[in-house]
Amino acid sequence: MFNFLKKAKKPDPDAGRLLASILLVFPAVQSVTYDSKDETLEFSFALNGKFSHEDFQKFLNHVAESVETFHHLEGLSGATIELNVEGIYGTCFLNVRRDVATLTCRELSMLTELAENYFGDRLIEEYDEGLIPNEEYLMEQEDFLEQSLNNMRQLRVEGRLVGVRERERVLVYSR
Repeated sequence: MFNFLKKAKKPDPDAGRLLASILLVFPAVQSVTYDSKDETLEFSFALNGKFSHEDFQKFLNHVAESVETFHHLEGLSGATIELNVEGIYGTCFLNVRRDVATLTCRELSMLTELAENYFGDRLIEEYDEGLIPNEEYLMEQEDFLEQSLNNMRQLRVEGRLVGVRERERVLVYSR
């Protein structure tokens, strides 16, 4: 009768907390999307400035090589990663898509560090000066993040979840 009266399926709270934790622990990650269709997480880093195609190609090659080495050292096989860039002038976005089955918190830390080291102050990081979390809190969040990633491998989360950052707020919603 009326489609708007149908009760919407609520997203899994663990999946929502995972996305929120990623945004809390890694201020360089501007958004994160979980897609249940291919069981991937996509992370977006925002960059400010002018970049050439060669700048991005050099970085993407470096990331691909670093991730391949990391996977080899960790004994991971079958991991999938996709890298792409949207825009070249002004604000542009570096997107990294990874399968949940093999992603670890350590790899996410490495990817963030690679972006920070390569792009420096051109990488947009959202820290509110009054709300910088202490080291103990970040360590707890990283432990929670690793546990949540393990849970995501065992649970079947339906739909698509998106987490975004807006200044000191984090919003997670279902699409």
